[in-house]
Amino acid sequence: MRIPSVTLTTLAFLALHLGLALAIPLVQDEAYYALWATVPSAGYYDHPPMIAWWIWAGEQLFGVNRFGVRVVSVLGFALVTPMVWQIARLLGGDRRAASLAALFYNLSIVILALGFTATPDAPSVFFWTASAWAILAVRQRGDGPAGWALAGVLMGLGVLSKFTNLFLGVGLAGWLLVTRDGRRVLRRPQPWLAALAALAVLGPFIWWNYSNGWIGLERQFGRIGTEGFQWRTLATYLVSILVLAGPVILWAAARGLGRPGAARTLLAWLMLPLPIYLAYHARSAEVAGNWLAPVYPLLAVFAGLGAGRMRAWVVRAAAAYGAGLTAVAMAVALWPGAPLVPGQVPPNQVKGWPASLRQIEAALGDTGAEWIATADYGLAGLLSFYLPEVPVWAVVELKRYRFRGPFPAGLCTRQAVLIHSQDAPGAFDPARLFRDVGPKREILRRSRGATVERYWLWPVRGPIAPGFEACVTPG
Repeated sequence: MRIPSVTLTTLAFLALHLGLALAIPLVQDEAYYALWATVPSAGYYDHPPMIAWWIWAGEQLFGVNRFGVRVVSVLGFALVTPMVWQIARLLGGDRRAASLAALFYNLSIVILALGFTATPDAPSVFFWTASAWAILAVRQRGDGPAGWALAGVLMGLGVLSKFTNLFLGVGLAGWLLVTRDGRRVLRRPQPWLAALAALAVLGPFIWWNYSNGWIGLERQFGRIGTEGFQWRTLATYLVSILVLAGPVILWAAARGLGRPGAARTLLAWLMLPLPIYLAYHARSAEVAGNWLAPVYPLLAVFAGLGAGRMRAWVVRAAAAYGAGLTAVAMAVALWPGAPLVPGQVPPNQVKGWPASLRQIEAALGDTGAEWIATADYGLAGLLSFYLPEVPVWAVVELKRYRFRGPFPAGLCTRQAVLIHSQDAPGAFDPARLFRDVGPKREILRRSRGATVERYWLWPVRGPIAPGFEACVTPG
């Protein structure tokens, strides 16, 4: 029996990402989200809660380890492959075009690089693609209320993954208001049912934000820059799209977008608002490459449709470009020894931890410390993950950790060690955070003899930082 090409593509890249998930240590953002998963909540400071729920589910099945943290995200990325195939078929593509779309999705550099990581991009990409599939499917099947309700639920789950997914709703609203087909649908109750379904899914998250002073919206919706126009950031954004998508795939996607069809018009509306907004954002601030991650599955659909008449060698060149550039990125990430790219980039965050942890454990024993203090969310996440038997608490930006509840009163007078990166920006004075501060020592994180990062470690006692008033109030 012949195995369908989409099945082979799905399984091949699933195996690749499962292998990477097992082989590569967690980066600091993943460890931070794993800390969220220790207390599942309706909301958090930095992002909506879906990634914490996915990590929690994986850990229930496979334990608190890097595989447990990542497995649901890896499966989510893998399940997008058959959805991309189905969307291409819904848009009139033949099996070859749909298979190319599935391949182009998996060879997108951002997807290849993120496909084994547990970040909000994983559920964001999954639910964005699932929502687009549901909307196109219900349009093809006659706008039944059940299909629109399903689309609304999936869109709501997307917003619970990352606020970026609001732009999918913007695109759908634009299609409903601007196009003739959309206005015809808007006169019916079905899209309003979808809106109600999405709001019902978002209800607990909205209530959590209301109850916590809208803290879950503060960080993400405060990112719109107020600086003047900057050619550099806009040019960087445009070049990054060319590099990360690849010129051949962009050309093929443009061909696919240019062909007429009501379903293609709808899919374009669902895809384009996010990159247009990010171009506006890039006029005054940097845009991270992963912010466009939800767009790549739909871009791959258009590329698959547009590649139908392209020569085979051109298609192979597009595949080789994505695979080659990603191989270079993976080589940088896994390269032992001195960092090839300096700074706090993810490849440098995974190196040299075993020896550093032994130094920290030795310092805990020498000082009699019973808990670890940090001033950095990434370090708080990594140390909590690697040293689960030792309480780890951040002593700044306490709003990030509201999900954990109040600081344990029993630790107020207990000996601790404060660990802080020497590379962290700004001046750092531990005396502003603790009543008693001992002499510092240096902890090195090294890989093959090369120093990756340096930390200071101080014996400390008696937190006096803002938010620790219970520790300094008598009684």
